[in-house]
This record gives sequence, structure tokens and C-alpha cells, in this order.
Amino acid sequence: MTSMTASDGANGTPTTYQADPDQSLSQAVLEAVGEATGVDQLELADEFGPLYHAIDPSALDSLFCERAETGRSMGSVTFEYAGYLVSVDRTGQVTLTS
Repeated sequence: MTSMTASDGANGTPTTYQADPDQSLSQAVLEAVGEATGVDQLELADEFGPLYHAIDPSALDSLFCERAETGRSMGSVTFEYAGYLVSVDRTGQVTLTS
């Protein structure tokens, strides 16, 4: 389960969540958006469309996966979903900006 680690998103400030180490980044995004919108994760696709219309979940999950020879990739990825600008970085931090 992700946990809110920063502001609550009031007044347009970003809301930041941290994915659990054993959680996929795509699942962390869905959980963060569900918590921010008050929509159950299982209903997000009905409410906002499937995540794969915004980003390929498998690609997101593999982008920052641990690699024996090189470690994790550096950087972050940003996309729009459910009315938020969603940023995900290599540490599993998910930031939602409305």
C-alpha cells in the first residue's frame, strides 16, 4: 500500500505517495489516484478510463526495475491521468498535481 508522504494536494500543491518496495509502480499509481479521487481502484477505469490509455503499465513497471548489471534506471516519467499530472520516479515516489 502506498502512503501519503507530503502535502494533501490542497490549493493545487502536489500530493506525493511512496510505493511499497514490493509494489509495482503501475499499482502504486492506481492506488495513489484512487486515494486522491476517492474512487475505488477497481472503478478507476470506469470513471477515468484504463491506465493503459495514459501509459503502458508494463513499460512503467519495467522502466525502473532493478537490473543486476546496472542497478535502477535514473530519472522519472510524467503523464496525465484522471485529471492529474502524474510523475513517477525510480524510488517509487508518485506525485499527483492537479
